[in-house]
Amino acid sequence: MNAFLMPFQYNFIRNQVDLLQHQFAAVHDLDVRDAVRYSAAEKIFDLLPVLTPEQEALLTNIRDAESEQDLLAYLAHVEPFVQPFPSISESRIRQLFKKTKKLHVPPLHSFEWAHTTFLSWNDTGNRKKYFVYPLDGQWIGVEGTYLPSIQKGICAICHTYSDITLVTATTRRSAEQHQTIGHHMCIDSDACNQAVTNPEVIETFLARTQKK
Repeated sequence: MNAFLMPFQYNFIRNQVDLLQHQFAAVHDLDVRDAVRYSAAEKIFDLLPVLTPEQEALLTNIRDAESEQDLLAYLAHVEPFVQPFPSISESRIRQLFKKTKKLHVPPLHSFEWAHTTFLSWNDTGNRKKYFVYPLDGQWIGVEGTYLPSIQKGICAICHTYSDITLVTATTRRSAEQHQTIGHHMCIDSDACNQAVTNPEVIETFLARTQKK
């Protein structure tokens, strides 16, 4: 069976496992446990409405979990079927930022590709945040700017409570007119990738920078 889960979908499944772990610790009624297990399975299937019999069998195993150890084993069996972020070379990344002088690209081996929904890193010296993403099948590179002030709040991308800052990017609406768009998001993009369960907000943000 080939990998069929996107990293953000695996994050969603992991969140359901975390909720079940809390339920198992707090609830001992067998009927209630059955209900929460089947509820978690339904949410996973709503996320992935089209599955082969083999894929469905793999994910259905969450209904059989009886303990925290079973849930951890379930995740261990699911994780190998996560599709990593599409392969891209450093030279290709640099081509996406031709106008950026002295672009610093972190070593690509430092990224956890199986947990990467969007590729992003910070240039702390210049308060820049860079994004690389295969939008509609085409690689795009977006340079954003972030505020030096970091605060606790809800990230617009992963919807978790974390260290966030305002990240803005500029799109050219015409030769004379520019528009600045932004979101409060995690300063740590790796942590954001570990938590994001829906790419819609980051895709919309990046897509808007491409409009002219």
